Amino acid sequence: MTEALLFLIVGAVAVAAAVMMLLSENAVYSALFLIINFMCVAFFYLMLDAPFLMMVQIAVYAGAIMVLFLFVIMLLGAEKLGEPTREFRWLAPLALALSVAFLVITGIAITQGQIDLRGPLVQPPMLRVIHAASGVGAVDVYADGEMIAENVAFKEASAFVSLPAGGRTISFNAAGTDTALLVEQVTLENDPERTASAFTLIAYGSGPTLTLVPDNLETTKDRSGRVTVFNAFDRAVDLWDMGSEFDDSDDRAVTRELAPGASVELADLPENTDLRAWRFTEAGSKEAALFRLNNPEIFRIERDEAQMMVVMSEPVLAGTEQDILRAVAVPLVSRALPSFGGPQAVGELLFTRYMLPLQLVAVLLLVAMIGAIVLTHKESFRPRRRDVRRRVAKPLTTAISAQIGRDVLQPGVEAPKLPQEAEQPEPVGK
Repeated sequence: MTEALLFLIVGAVAVAAAVMMLLSENAVYSALFLIINFMCVAFFYLMLDAPFLMMVQIAVYAGAIMVLFLFVIMLLGAEKLGEPTREFRWLAPLALALSVAFLVITGIAITQGQIDLRGPLVQPPMLRVIHAASGVGAVDVYADGEMIAENVAFKEASAFVSLPAGGRTISFNAAGTDTALLVEQVTLENDPERTASAFTLIAYGSGPTLTLVPDNLETTKDRSGRVTVFNAFDRAVDLWDMGSEFDDSDDRAVTRELAPGASVELADLPENTDLRAWRFTEAGSKEAALFRLNNPEIFRIERDEAQMMVVMSEPVLAGTEQDILRAVAVPLVSRALPSFGGPQAVGELLFTRYMLPLQLVAVLLLVAMIGAIVLTHKESFRPRRRDVRRRVAKPLTTAISAQIGRDVLQPGVEAPKLPQEAEQPEPVGK
């Protein structure tokens, strides 16, 4: 109820400011009413949980652009009343026709476009594939007969692919062939609580076995990253953070008893978290280390990243009678989705989907500025000419001739000489 009341109040102020902007005879007053309208639009952005757009609206439109408009108005003297102005009889019908056309087009777009500005747009489900089966070579992955990943080798992952929601038939074929190694039915569903519903299909084990894991790509906390651990090993594992001094206390356990085919999402970790003291061990045995995360070039936490860390079996000596396997952890890093209304999300939309409309708006603003200059230009204004010639009481030659007693232009002719000044008496007492 409060939100609707605020919308009605601010909307009424915005409409009133727009009407007063059109009816005001003073151009400066019109610009000030337009600033009020911009401030109301900025408040609407704040109500839509888009604070960055609100600040851009205030700083760019209500600030920089309106200062430029006021500068042009003051420069051309359009704020003065009583000056002769040019009449454009065709301007009012044209403006009315354009306004009606704009309202009709906007109404059609709103009614038929089913626009919902109360929340982010929900994207279709996304799926990627991770190859963690050590006994299987490179594979091609098909979804309902359409290839979504090609030549995925062991310890590699495909990129996320958008697929329609619902049941899908996923087929793993040997790379470059039509031989199906594994066929699985999976269901991809949209989560309305998330910006994007992402899934990871992991092939692991000697079988191999397929497991569909929901992948969280939502926005992380400030200066933090997200880690999800999946166990593709042949037995349960524990994950320990031994600390900088390798303390063996039980409170160092990050996760325990992670069964094969299970996953766990850890709490968001601050960026640059030191993972060199982390190690995977067999479940219930802190000393039996399977793998240590002691390579900071591979295992690191970066801001705005969501990584899936897969613990899998890697063959040491393949081709023998009995393969020797060891545990290895592989981090698969993805960028977390930007927050709705944040600067990164707005920037990506402006420079990808809305680049052409943004350029059209820029051209429209340029045309509006040129039109304002044309409308405020006064053809009747003419600068007053000023006579800057120097005027003297008598010509210079006459003044010189009067000083020397002869005509400088005619040397033989005498000219009347100025009378000599009377001698001043000597001062008394000197």
